[in-house]
Amino acid sequence: MDRFRELSTFVAVAEAGAFNGAARRLNASPPTVTRMVTALEARLGVRLFTRTTRQVALTEAGARLMGDAARILAELEAAEASASGAHEAPQG
Repeated sequence: MDRFRELSTFVAVAEAGAFNGAARRLNASPPTVTRMVTALEARLGVRLFTRTTRQVALTEAGARLMGDAARILAELEAAEASASGAHEAPQG
């Protein structure tokens, strides 16, 4: 889903503090990362980052979303791990 990809990209930018750093981490091009964050901002109707030539900082709305997004993505990862572990052969 694009919404999860947008959230993942948003979190990567917030953690890296830069679009280029997030692009390297995600193995994506910087324009792709920028488009994903811009699409998320447009869908939500808020600016998530304050951008300057030297740094990227979370806005108040971005900081609120960061807490929720990090939790949601961690829960998704845990759910996937749980589901994939359900198909393992019993051990003992």
